[in-house]
Amino acid sequence: MKFFFDNVLAKIFFLISVTFYSFNFIYSQNKVVGYYPDWMQFTLTPQNIEYENLTHIAHAFAWPQSNGNISYYQGMFNYGLTNETHKAGKKILLAIGGWGNSDGFAPMSADSTSRTNFINQVVGLILTNNYDGIDFDWEFPKNIDEGKNLTKLLKELRERFNQENPDLFITMAVSAGSYNGQYIEYSKIIDFIDWFSMMGYDIHGSWTIHAGHNAPLYQPSNCIDGASDQGIHYLNIIRQVPKHQILFGLPFYGKEFDATGLYQPITGNVNDLLYTDVAPRIANDNWVNYWDDFSKVPYLLNNANTKFVTYDDTMSVKIKCDYAKENQLAGIMFWALGQDLVSNTQPLLETIGRSMGLTTSVKLSGSYYTDSFYLLDNYPNPFNPYTKIVFLIPETSLVNLKVYDILGNEVSSLVNEVKSAGRYEVNFDASDLASGVYTYILSSGIYLLAKKMILLK
Repeated sequence: MKFFFDNVLAKIFFLISVTFYSFNFIYSQNKVVGYYPDWMQFTLTPQNIEYENLTHIAHAFAWPQSNGNISYYQGMFNYGLTNETHKAGKKILLAIGGWGNSDGFAPMSADSTSRTNFINQVVGLILTNNYDGIDFDWEFPKNIDEGKNLTKLLKELRERFNQENPDLFITMAVSAGSYNGQYIEYSKIIDFIDWFSMMGYDIHGSWTIHAGHNAPLYQPSNCIDGASDQGIHYLNIIRQVPKHQILFGLPFYGKEFDATGLYQPITGNVNDLLYTDVAPRIANDNWVNYWDDFSKVPYLLNNANTKFVTYDDTMSVKIKCDYAKENQLAGIMFWALGQDLVSNTQPLLETIGRSMGLTTSVKLSGSYYTDSFYLLDNYPNPFNPYTKIVFLIPETSLVNLKVYDILGNEVSSLVNEVKSAGRYEVNFDASDLASGVYTYILSSGIYLLAKKMILLK
């Protein structure tokens, strides 16, 4: 009998050890790569970047000329970004190309002399300015020949990097579908690239026939424009890019359509809106906030039903981070740092940092003052019939904490009042509810978070 129990205890200890190891391995692999556009230095200085929520920065942009020379913004290397990044223990890449800066790639990569000149200049910029590699952002090869020349360029660049320093990164931003990705020879360049950042945004815009989500996670049957989940499937299943080489790209911006609603015809302009500009509308009486539970993203409609705004919030960002982890992707990429600045906070970035395991959720000791918005896991969970919910809010605002069943029906309103900044605890009595999975959603001003709980009777 003692042998039996010793065996059982040994197996339990082994399973716990394996689980703990796997948990730490998974989180140690999570990458969070934030683009830092050169023009953002005036809005978000390098000293004010929340490096604790990042693993890498992609400094955008330099760009190639047809002869292989590299152009870049005046003063781009002079404001201390690389020093601040390395001081924080993070890596930084020089992003080359980008939308509107990619015209030089095709002629440069087609000529061996120009390729060599380009590679020499890349190496010089990296070594001189203390970068850890480059992020390749050719948008996009337009035919078979350009795709083959891209392969030549990346192969030669990797060979040169291996001579200079094998630890130098080469990463690549890619589209979420075949329209812009069909000419990229993924099977031939996989060995040259550390990771591919799938740009899971700009799914709808002025080029589509109707208004729609900028970055839907899933595509409904009535829309053929694509979604992030389809983009991941395209890269991994169709183009055979390993999951551990794919980053899920998120936007810190949305779009405003002249349209009467979701999937309705566009009647006028389409404008990009930073999350910083969207946030004030969320709590504005002139706008109504909606949640698309199929595509897992929010949207806004003005009261006159003439303006449709698509964007990502803390809830959709959290869901996408969970998707990246559940699908064992390499991590998260986003465009761009500074675009979610709200009252000296960066709520989307902070959500990514917590969700990807880079930062601890909250500090519960000491002062009740907080500058973070956070919803903790209820405890105990599963529960019967009582559980405790703890949340933090950063400023005085109207706070709502509601519980919903699996069909989306509200079953309890736990908080509906104005509260000042601080930490709060709420006890939930589920005596009158049946066993099952429930969702509790906290909203406060511009912030929104949701979590699941399990009632077992």
